[in-house]
Amino acid sequence: MSMRYVPGGAVVAVTAHGFAVFEAQVQAEVVARVHALLAAGRGLAGVLEALTAAYGASLTELPPFAVALSDGAGARLAVRGDLPLHVDAAVAETVTGAGVMTWSERSIAAVDGVTFGAEGTDAASALPIADGVVLADWVQWRATAAPAVAPAPSAVAEPVEAPPADLPPVVEPVEVPVAPVAEPVEVPVAPVAALPPVAEPVEVPAPTPQRLTTDPIPVDDASDLVDYTVPSVRRRPDEREAFDADDAGVDEATLIPVDDDTTGIGAAPGFDEQWEATVIRDADAPATGAVTAVEADGYGDHDGHTVSVAQIRAMRAAPDASAPSPVDSMPPLAAPRRPAPGRLRVSTGQVVTLDRTVVVGRRPRSTRVSGTDLPHLVAVDSPQQDISRSHLELRVEGDSIVATDLRTTNGTTLHRPGSDPVRLHPGEGTVVVAGDLLDLGDGITVTVEEMA
Repeated sequence: MSMRYVPGGAVVAVTAHGFAVFEAQVQAEVVARVHALLAAGRGLAGVLEALTAAYGASLTELPPFAVALSDGAGARLAVRGDLPLHVDAAVAETVTGAGVMTWSERSIAAVDGVTFGAEGTDAASALPIADGVVLADWVQWRATAAPAVAPAPSAVAEPVEAPPADLPPVVEPVEVPVAPVAEPVEVPVAPVAALPPVAEPVEVPAPTPQRLTTDPIPVDDASDLVDYTVPSVRRRPDEREAFDADDAGVDEATLIPVDDDTTGIGAAPGFDEQWEATVIRDADAPATGAVTAVEADGYGDHDGHTVSVAQIRAMRAAPDASAPSPVDSMPPLAAPRRPAPGRLRVSTGQVVTLDRTVVVGRRPRSTRVSGTDLPHLVAVDSPQQDISRSHLELRVEGDSIVATDLRTTNGTTLHRPGSDPVRLHPGEGTVVVAGDLLDLGDGITVTVEEMA
């Protein structure tokens, strides 16, 4: 891509991505900001960002401009006001913003060049420029440079050097006879020995199942038996063997006496209180210190009055018929909604009733939710990224509608019939009425209407 210009009065910012043209009265700081954003690859969005930061979001305050940017093999053009751009393509055309309230924007696939300025300008006096800000009446951007002209061949023939005289004579080639190729010899192949016959499968009889029996195994000599009696097996009182302290090597003073009519787990002297506290008894049984269920069985483990964990959980989970229902005693979640004071009509065709808070943006979300007041989230497209994720909030306070700009970069402008446009202060609520129009940028507007 090559750039040329003819000095003049318009202000032109030139970068490797394209150029932008402004009238002479545009502030130098604005042009410098546009040049920096174009050089950084911000494109048309960067130009609009610099202009709205300096002149506000009101369309009437934006100055005329013409922007031509490279887009691969094509170009993207935007013109506001009477600053026409002439496109050199398969079908030549002129893009102008005259008579348009905002600006004209075009994207052309294949472009050979774009020119700003009068068509009759003498291009022979144009100066080249690669990057910078100049004053010019004519600027031309060519997609490809003119091909270089190959130099004409010289008419003088190059001298031919003669070979030196002392070279040896050339030796004639000698033919070498080639021996004939021998015929292939056939090698006999030994026959393959016959394989032995495969033996027939032999049927193995299934083992005879053995019958399990509980009959005693006969033993020839009872002296060979080993006593595998487990000392810890619990027995009935009439089957328990007498315990001889002398044979066991235990001091009788350390033994705890146990009543003869119990199974060995009864209350010992000095432990009545602890024993009574750890045994589950019948409510009608006398507190004698003896275990009634164990006495009746002799070696049983359950007295018929123990409650399992599963039974306790079932008793807790069973509803109490005498208690009031928790659902009947719960207060209502929220008071009924008041009638909506109005509705919103978005330029995209969406209509939203103001029965609760409304948030508009590219990807709106709300962090202020109370009770059942879930806000309406209205998503809109913003190709130039002028609209923030959560851009504008409208909520009902009493009988009024309050609009708040959610601290966005490009801001929100309020248009009221009969009044000048007003830019909303970020984060502060502004009361709006029916007929007001809120401009979010990128062609998206929200109009407040009365309920039909």
